Amino acid sequence: MNTASNQDIPRKVAASQGFQWVAAGFRLYRKNPLLLSAAFGVLFGVVMALGLIPIVGGSLSELASPLMVAGFMAAYRMLDDGGELELPNFLAGVRGPAIPLMAVGAVQLLGTLLIGKIMLGMGFDPQAIMTAAQSQKDPAEMQALLNEALPAVFTGLLLFTPLIMATWFAPALILFGGARPVTALGVSLKAVARNWAAMMVNGLTLGLLLILAALVPMLLGLLVAMPVLFGSLYASYQAIFAVWADESAAAPDNVVSL
Repeated sequence: MNTASNQDIPRKVAASQGFQWVAAGFRLYRKNPLLLSAAFGVLFGVVMALGLIPIVGGSLSELASPLMVAGFMAAYRMLDDGGELELPNFLAGVRGPAIPLMAVGAVQLLGTLLIGKIMLGMGFDPQAIMTAAQSQKDPAEMQALLNEALPAVFTGLLLFTPLIMATWFAPALILFGGARPVTALGVSLKAVARNWAAMMVNGLTLGLLLILAALVPMLLGLLVAMPVLFGSLYASYQAIFAVWADESAAAPDNVVSL
């Protein structure tokens, strides 16, 4: 267990690390690509299936997503340590700190609902925009509808940014560092803000990777791109939060070489 003195000390790294994390994620993915891709397909399918349950589906899906992230963090830790990756590794979140991880999912859910309400209150109506687009309305009328929605969209982006920052590293901090949910959210927010340049480079690189993956028929490219994204997240955690690693990860050879 980590002491309180090192729980709020995320490192500041160079902007160039953002690209290197993606490269490190791909190197880790290459150690067992079939199992990583298959695991993502199965776990993502489970999360999506939960979302189809009437009334409570969306909430269950949001609560379960940090459990999937934690599972991939555990899988990449195993690969990084030179161990043999097995399916139970992907259930580390369920078999471990499930309640704290689901608390992060609850924050994501409540934050998303609140931001959505604010945007709707500002006049953003996605259903009206989609209906107008499908009915091929007059371009001037469509443009007026979009202009009316822009303030709400920009407000939504401003509000979603800190929510994403706070939840980005939270599952790994809970799984590896034993952090409480509130602490993990705060430390994650601080870490992303402190490393905004590296995170921006990382986000742009991952965004390009996901765009290329989406071009593959039937979205099969996502079976590669998403596990690499999780590998990049693990590599960035290792680079920024080495002080959070548990005793077994204290040795330098357990940190991803970037």
